[in-house]
Amino acid sequence: MSQPFKATPASITQHFNPAWFASIMGTAVIPLALSFVKAPWVMPVSIFFLGFSVLLFLLFLLPWTAKFFLYPQSVKKDLNHPVAANFFPTMPISLILFALNLLKFPTLFFSEQVSLTLAYYLWLAGATGIYLMGFVILGHIFRHQEIKLQHANFGWYIPPVSKLIIPIAGFELAQKLPVHAEMALTVSLISLGVGFFLFLFVGAAVYHRYVYHELPMSRFAATFFIGIAPTAIISVVLFKMIHLFEHQAYFSISAEAFVTMAKLGIIITWGFSAWWFVMALIIIVYYLRVVELPYALSWWAFTFPSGALCVSSGVAWKVTGFSGVQYFYYAVVLFLLVVWGLVFLRTAKGVLSGKIFAPTH
Repeated sequence: MSQPFKATPASITQHFNPAWFASIMGTAVIPLALSFVKAPWVMPVSIFFLGFSVLLFLLFLLPWTAKFFLYPQSVKKDLNHPVAANFFPTMPISLILFALNLLKFPTLFFSEQVSLTLAYYLWLAGATGIYLMGFVILGHIFRHQEIKLQHANFGWYIPPVSKLIIPIAGFELAQKLPVHAEMALTVSLISLGVGFFLFLFVGAAVYHRYVYHELPMSRFAATFFIGIAPTAIISVVLFKMIHLFEHQAYFSISAEAFVTMAKLGIIITWGFSAWWFVMALIIIVYYLRVVELPYALSWWAFTFPSGALCVSSGVAWKVTGFSGVQYFYYAVVLFLLVVWGLVFLRTAKGVLSGKIFAPTH
Protein backbone atom coordinates (compact mmCIF):
# COMPACT_ATOMS: atom_id res chain seq x y z
CA MET A 1 0.00 0.00 0.00
CA SER A 2 1.45 3.36 -1.09
CA GLN A 3 2.24 5.99 1.51
CA PRO A 4 -0.07 9.05 1.55
CA PHE A 5 1.48 12.16 0.00
CA LYS A 6 3.09 14.56 2.47
CA ALA A 7 3.82 18.10 1.34
CA THR A 8 7.45 18.84 2.20
CA PRO A 9 9.87 21.18 0.39
CA ALA A 10 11.48 18.14 -1.27
CA SER A 11 8.21 16.51 -2.36
CA ILE A 12 6.78 19.82 -3.58
CA THR A 13 9.90 20.40 -5.67
CA GLN A 14 9.95 16.86 -7.04
CA HIS A 15 6.32 16.97 -8.14
CA PHE A 16 6.10 20.67 -8.95
CA ASN A 17 3.56 20.96 -11.74
CA PRO A 18 4.53 23.18 -14.71
CA ALA A 19 0.87 24.26 -14.83
CA TRP A 20 1.47 26.43 -11.75
CA PHE A 21 2.66 29.21 -14.02
CA ALA A 22 -0.80 29.30 -15.59
CA SER A 23 -1.88 31.01 -12.36
CA ILE A 24 0.69 33.75 -13.03
CA MET A 25 -0.63 34.15 -16.57
CA GLY A 26 -4.18 34.41 -15.24
CA THR A 27 -3.11 37.04 -12.70
CA ALA A 28 -0.72 39.14 -14.80
CA VAL A 29 -3.29 39.49 -17.60
CA ILE A 30 -5.79 41.28 -15.32
CA PRO A 31 -4.10 44.73 -15.42
CA LEU A 32 -4.07 44.47 -19.23
CA ALA A 33 -7.72 43.42 -19.23
CA LEU A 34 -8.69 46.38 -17.04
CA SER A 35 -6.72 48.95 -19.06
CA PHE A 36 -9.75 49.91 -21.18
CA VAL A 37 -11.78 50.87 -18.09
CA LYS A 38 -11.57 54.55 -17.14
CA ALA A 39 -12.16 54.58 -13.39
CA PRO A 40 -10.08 55.61 -10.35
CA TRP A 41 -10.06 52.08 -8.91
CA VAL A 42 -8.37 50.56 -11.96
CA MET A 43 -4.81 51.66 -11.16
CA PRO A 44 -4.64 50.40 -7.54
CA VAL A 45 -6.28 47.12 -8.56
CA SER A 46 -3.81 46.76 -11.45
CA ILE A 47 -0.88 47.45 -9.11
CA PHE A 48 -2.13 44.73 -6.76
CA PHE A 49 -2.52 42.07 -9.45
CA LEU A 50 0.77 42.93 -11.14
CA GLY A 51 2.67 42.94 -7.86
CA PHE A 52 1.03 39.71 -6.77
CA SER A 53 1.87 38.00 -10.08
CA VAL A 54 5.54 39.02 -9.75
CA LEU A 55 5.59 37.68 -6.18
CA LEU A 56 4.09 34.37 -7.33
CA PHE A 57 6.59 34.15 -10.18
CA LEU A 58 9.56 34.53 -7.87
CA LEU A 59 8.04 32.03 -5.44
CA PHE A 60 7.37 29.42 -8.14
CA LEU A 61 10.71 29.95 -9.84
CA LEU A 62 12.53 28.30 -6.90
CA PRO A 63 10.96 24.80 -7.09
CA TRP A 64 10.59 25.03 -10.88
CA THR A 65 14.34 25.63 -11.34
CA ALA A 66 15.44 23.26 -8.57
CA LYS A 67 13.44 20.43 -10.10
CA PHE A 68 15.60 20.49 -13.25
CA PHE A 69 18.77 19.96 -11.19
CA LEU A 70 17.55 17.78 -8.33
CA TYR A 71 14.85 15.67 -10.00
CA PRO A 72 15.63 15.40 -13.73
CA GLN A 73 13.67 12.12 -13.96
CA SER A 74 10.54 13.93 -12.78
CA VAL A 75 11.11 16.61 -15.42
CA LYS A 76 11.50 13.90 -18.05
CA LYS A 77 8.28 12.30 -16.83
CA ASP A 78 6.46 15.62 -17.27
CA LEU A 79 7.91 16.11 -20.74
CA ASN A 80 6.75 12.64 -21.76
CA HIS A 81 3.23 13.26 -20.48
CA PRO A 82 0.83 14.09 -23.37
CA VAL A 83 -0.89 16.81 -21.34
CA ALA A 84 1.58 18.15 -18.74
CA ALA A 85 4.33 18.74 -21.32
CA ASN A 86 2.30 21.45 -23.04
CA PHE A 87 2.28 23.57 -19.86
CA PHE A 88 6.05 24.15 -19.76
CA PRO A 89 5.80 27.31 -21.94
CA THR A 90 3.58 28.96 -19.32
CA MET A 91 6.76 30.04 -17.52
CA PRO A 92 8.30 32.08 -20.38
CA ILE A 93 4.81 33.31 -21.36
CA SER A 94 4.74 34.92 -17.91
CA LEU A 95 7.85 36.91 -18.84
CA ILE A 96 6.11 38.22 -21.97
CA LEU A 97 3.12 39.27 -19.87
CA PHE A 98 5.40 41.16 -17.49
CA ALA A 99 6.91 42.93 -20.51
CA LEU A 100 3.44 43.87 -21.73
CA ASN A 101 2.55 45.30 -18.33
CA LEU A 102 5.70 47.41 -18.32
CA LEU A 103 4.77 48.71 -21.76
CA LYS A 104 1.21 49.44 -20.66
CA PHE A 105 2.23 51.08 -17.35
CA PRO A 106 5.74 52.42 -18.08
CA THR A 107 5.97 54.72 -15.05
CA LEU A 108 4.29 52.47 -12.50
CA PHE A 109 7.49 51.17 -10.91
CA PHE A 110 10.38 52.65 -12.90
CA SER A 111 11.15 55.51 -15.27
CA GLU A 112 9.76 55.11 -18.76
CA GLN A 113 13.15 54.37 -20.31
CA VAL A 114 14.02 51.76 -17.68
CA SER A 115 10.62 50.11 -18.18
CA LEU A 116 11.10 49.98 -21.95
CA THR A 117 14.59 48.49 -21.63
CA LEU A 118 13.47 45.95 -19.03
CA ALA A 119 10.43 45.06 -21.15
CA TYR A 120 12.70 44.37 -24.13
CA TYR A 121 14.94 41.98 -22.22
CA LEU A 122 11.99 40.24 -20.56
CA TRP A 123 10.45 39.84 -24.00
CA LEU A 124 13.72 38.52 -25.43
CA ALA A 125 14.14 36.03 -22.57
CA GLY A 126 10.51 34.95 -22.83
CA ALA A 127 10.70 34.46 -26.59
CA THR A 128 13.92 32.46 -26.26
CA GLY A 129 12.38 30.25 -23.58
CA ILE A 130 9.23 29.73 -25.62
CA TYR A 131 11.19 28.54 -28.65
CA LEU A 132 13.57 26.33 -26.67
CA MET A 133 10.72 24.66 -24.80
CA GLY A 134 8.69 24.40 -27.97
CA PHE A 135 11.40 22.42 -29.74
CA VAL A 136 11.90 20.16 -26.70
CA ILE A 137 8.18 19.53 -26.26
CA LEU A 138 7.47 18.80 -29.91
CA GLY A 139 10.53 16.59 -30.07
CA HIS A 140 9.17 14.50 -27.20
CA ILE A 141 5.63 14.45 -28.62
CA PHE A 142 6.72 13.39 -32.11
CA ARG A 143 8.82 10.55 -30.68
CA HIS A 144 6.14 9.48 -28.20
CA GLN A 145 4.76 6.01 -28.96
CA GLU A 146 1.75 6.03 -26.65
CA ILE A 147 -0.13 9.25 -27.40
CA LYS A 148 -3.74 8.49 -28.30
CA LEU A 149 -6.32 10.73 -29.91
CA GLN A 150 -8.28 10.81 -26.64
CA HIS A 151 -5.29 12.50 -24.99
CA ALA A 152 -5.96 15.59 -27.10
CA ASN A 153 -7.42 18.57 -25.24
CA PHE A 154 -7.21 22.33 -25.53
CA GLY A 155 -4.15 22.35 -23.30
CA TRP A 156 -2.38 21.44 -26.56
CA TYR A 157 -3.08 25.03 -27.65
CA ILE A 158 -0.52 26.41 -25.19
CA PRO A 159 2.54 26.02 -27.49
CA PRO A 160 0.77 27.84 -30.38
CA VAL A 161 -0.51 30.49 -27.96
CA SER A 162 3.02 30.98 -26.63
CA LYS A 163 4.25 31.83 -30.14
CA LEU A 164 1.29 34.11 -30.87
CA ILE A 165 1.82 36.19 -27.73
CA ILE A 166 5.40 37.08 -28.70
CA PRO A 167 4.44 39.63 -31.41
CA ILE A 168 2.01 41.49 -29.11
CA ALA A 169 4.97 42.88 -27.19
CA GLY A 170 7.37 42.59 -30.11
CA PHE A 171 5.51 44.94 -32.46
CA GLU A 172 5.12 47.53 -29.72
CA LEU A 173 8.82 47.30 -28.87
CA ALA A 174 9.69 47.73 -32.55
CA GLN A 175 7.71 50.97 -32.49
CA LYS A 176 9.06 52.35 -29.21
CA LEU A 177 12.68 51.12 -29.38
CA PRO A 178 13.95 51.81 -32.92
CA VAL A 179 17.42 50.53 -32.00
CA HIS A 180 15.93 47.05 -31.48
CA ALA A 181 13.27 47.33 -34.20
CA GLU A 182 14.85 44.88 -36.64
CA MET A 183 15.19 42.12 -34.04
CA ALA A 184 11.73 42.72 -32.57
CA LEU A 185 10.04 42.86 -35.97
CA THR A 186 11.78 39.77 -37.34
CA VAL A 187 11.10 37.59 -34.29
CA SER A 188 7.51 38.84 -34.10
CA LEU A 189 6.68 38.10 -37.73
CA ILE A 190 8.26 34.64 -37.53
CA SER A 191 6.39 33.92 -34.31
CA LEU A 192 3.10 35.08 -35.80
CA GLY A 193 3.56 32.64 -38.68
CA VAL A 194 4.63 29.73 -36.48
CA GLY A 195 1.87 30.33 -33.95
CA PHE A 196 -0.85 30.78 -36.56
CA PHE A 197 -0.10 27.58 -38.47
CA LEU A 198 0.48 25.56 -35.29
CA PHE A 199 -2.93 26.79 -34.13
CA LEU A 200 -4.50 25.47 -37.33
CA PHE A 201 -2.73 22.10 -37.13
CA VAL A 202 -3.32 21.53 -33.42
CA GLY A 203 -6.84 22.91 -33.60
CA ALA A 204 -7.83 20.40 -36.24
CA ALA A 205 -6.53 17.47 -34.16
CA VAL A 206 -8.17 18.66 -30.95
CA TYR A 207 -11.49 19.46 -32.65
CA HIS A 208 -11.46 15.99 -34.21
CA ARG A 209 -10.96 14.45 -30.78
CA TYR A 210 -13.90 16.35 -29.24
CA VAL A 211 -16.20 15.34 -32.08
CA TYR A 212 -15.33 11.64 -32.28
CA HIS A 213 -14.55 10.81 -28.64
CA GLU A 214 -16.19 11.42 -25.29
CA LEU A 215 -15.40 14.63 -23.44
CA PRO A 216 -12.12 14.61 -21.45
CA MET A 217 -12.12 13.71 -17.77
CA SER A 218 -13.53 16.43 -15.54
CA ARG A 219 -10.17 17.75 -14.32
CA PHE A 220 -9.44 18.83 -17.91
CA ALA A 221 -12.82 20.49 -18.44
CA ALA A 222 -11.46 24.01 -17.85
CA THR A 223 -9.00 23.61 -20.73
CA PHE A 224 -11.95 24.11 -23.09
CA PHE A 225 -11.56 27.82 -22.29
CA ILE A 226 -8.09 27.82 -23.86
CA GLY A 227 -9.85 27.66 -27.22
CA ILE A 228 -10.69 31.34 -26.69
CA ALA A 229 -7.06 32.44 -26.60
CA PRO A 230 -5.53 32.02 -30.10
CA THR A 231 -7.95 34.19 -32.07
CA ALA A 232 -8.28 36.67 -29.19
CA ILE A 233 -4.50 37.10 -29.24
CA ILE A 234 -4.43 37.42 -33.04
CA SER A 235 -6.90 40.31 -32.83
CA VAL A 236 -4.57 42.09 -30.37
CA VAL A 237 -1.57 41.38 -32.64
CA LEU A 238 -3.40 43.06 -35.52
CA PHE A 239 -4.13 46.05 -33.29
CA LYS A 240 -0.43 46.36 -32.42
CA MET A 241 0.45 46.12 -36.12
CA ILE A 242 -1.93 49.00 -36.87
CA HIS A 243 -0.02 51.24 -34.45
CA LEU A 244 3.33 50.05 -35.80
CA PHE A 245 2.57 50.67 -39.48
CA GLU A 246 0.94 54.03 -38.69
CA HIS A 247 4.21 55.22 -37.16
CA GLN A 248 6.85 53.48 -39.31
CA ALA A 249 6.92 52.34 -42.91
CA TYR A 250 8.05 48.72 -43.33
CA PHE A 251 8.10 46.60 -46.51
CA SER A 252 6.46 49.46 -48.46
CA ILE A 253 3.15 48.57 -46.82
CA SER A 254 0.49 51.24 -47.17
CA ALA A 255 -0.62 52.06 -43.62
CA GLU A 256 -4.05 53.21 -44.80
CA ALA A 257 -4.77 50.00 -46.71
CA PHE A 258 -3.41 47.80 -43.91
CA VAL A 259 -5.48 49.53 -41.22
CA THR A 260 -8.70 48.88 -43.12
CA MET A 261 -7.99 45.16 -43.53
CA ALA A 262 -6.62 44.83 -39.98
CA LYS A 263 -9.79 46.28 -38.50
CA LEU A 264 -11.85 43.69 -40.36
CA GLY A 265 -9.46 40.99 -39.11
CA ILE A 266 -9.83 42.23 -35.53
CA ILE A 267 -13.62 41.97 -35.64
CA ILE A 268 -13.54 38.54 -37.28
CA THR A 269 -11.03 37.01 -34.85
CA TRP A 270 -12.61 38.67 -31.81
CA GLY A 271 -16.00 37.36 -32.97
CA PHE A 272 -14.75 33.78 -32.99
CA SER A 273 -13.31 34.14 -29.49
CA ALA A 274 -16.55 35.66 -28.20
CA TRP A 275 -18.50 32.79 -29.75
CA TRP A 276 -16.11 30.24 -28.24
CA PHE A 277 -16.53 31.88 -24.82
CA VAL A 278 -20.28 31.19 -24.96
CA MET A 279 -19.62 27.66 -26.24
CA ALA A 280 -17.16 27.06 -23.37
CA LEU A 281 -19.74 28.21 -20.83
CA ILE A 282 -22.24 25.73 -22.28
CA ILE A 283 -19.71 22.89 -21.97
CA ILE A 284 -18.83 23.84 -18.38
CA VAL A 285 -22.52 23.92 -17.44
CA TYR A 286 -22.83 20.43 -18.95
CA TYR A 287 -19.96 19.21 -16.75
CA LEU A 288 -21.59 20.79 -13.70
CA ARG A 289 -25.03 19.30 -14.34
CA VAL A 290 -24.28 15.93 -15.94
CA VAL A 291 -20.70 14.95 -15.14
CA GLU A 292 -18.77 16.73 -12.35
CA LEU A 293 -16.36 19.61 -12.01
CA PRO A 294 -14.08 19.04 -9.00
CA TYR A 295 -11.33 21.55 -8.36
CA ALA A 296 -8.01 20.94 -10.10
CA LEU A 297 -5.00 23.11 -10.89
CA SER A 298 -6.33 23.20 -14.47
CA TRP A 299 -9.03 25.59 -13.23
CA TRP A 300 -6.52 28.39 -13.88
CA ALA A 301 -7.32 27.78 -17.55
CA PHE A 302 -10.51 29.74 -16.86
CA THR A 303 -8.52 32.90 -16.18
CA PHE A 304 -5.91 33.75 -18.83
CA PRO A 305 -8.15 32.96 -21.83
CA SER A 306 -10.89 35.10 -20.27
CA GLY A 307 -8.32 37.86 -19.79
CA ALA A 308 -7.22 37.52 -23.41
CA LEU A 309 -10.87 37.87 -24.45
CA CYS A 310 -11.16 41.01 -22.30
CA VAL A 311 -8.20 42.61 -24.10
CA SER A 312 -9.52 41.46 -27.48
CA SER A 313 -12.97 42.88 -26.65
CA GLY A 314 -11.39 46.16 -25.59
CA VAL A 315 -9.51 46.32 -28.88
CA ALA A 316 -12.67 45.48 -30.87
CA TRP A 317 -14.52 48.21 -28.97
CA LYS A 318 -11.78 50.73 -29.78
CA VAL A 319 -11.78 50.04 -33.53
CA THR A 320 -15.58 49.90 -33.91
CA GLY A 321 -16.94 52.19 -31.22
CA PHE A 322 -19.93 49.83 -30.97
CA SER A 323 -21.79 50.01 -27.65
CA GLY A 324 -22.67 46.31 -27.88
CA VAL A 325 -18.99 45.38 -27.94
CA GLN A 326 -18.39 47.75 -25.03
CA TYR A 327 -21.05 46.05 -22.90
CA PHE A 328 -19.66 42.64 -23.81
CA TYR A 329 -16.22 43.83 -22.71
CA TYR A 330 -17.56 44.95 -19.32
CA ALA A 331 -19.38 41.62 -18.88
CA VAL A 332 -16.24 39.59 -19.62
CA VAL A 333 -14.16 41.76 -17.25
CA LEU A 334 -16.67 41.07 -14.48
CA PHE A 335 -16.55 37.35 -15.31
CA LEU A 336 -12.73 37.40 -15.17
CA LEU A 337 -12.60 39.06 -11.76
CA VAL A 338 -15.22 36.74 -10.28
CA VAL A 339 -13.71 33.55 -11.66
CA TRP A 340 -10.18 34.62 -10.63
CA GLY A 341 -11.40 35.12 -7.07
CA LEU A 342 -13.12 31.74 -7.04
CA VAL A 343 -10.12 29.88 -8.48
CA PHE A 344 -7.71 31.67 -6.15
CA LEU A 345 -9.75 30.72 -3.07
CA ARG A 346 -9.94 27.07 -4.13
CA THR A 347 -6.21 27.06 -4.88
CA ALA A 348 -5.39 28.63 -1.50
CA LYS A 349 -7.48 25.92 0.18
CA GLY A 350 -5.51 23.24 -1.70
CA VAL A 351 -2.20 24.86 -0.73
CA LEU A 352 -3.15 24.98 2.95
CA SER A 353 -4.13 21.31 2.93
CA GLY A 354 -1.08 20.35 0.85
CA LYS A 355 -3.22 18.17 -1.43
CA ILE A 356 -2.66 20.36 -4.46
CA PHE A 357 1.05 19.48 -4.50
CA ALA A 358 0.39 15.73 -4.84
CA PRO A 359 1.51 14.19 -8.17
CA THR A 360 -1.24 13.88 -10.78
CA HIS A 361 0.55 11.51 -13.16
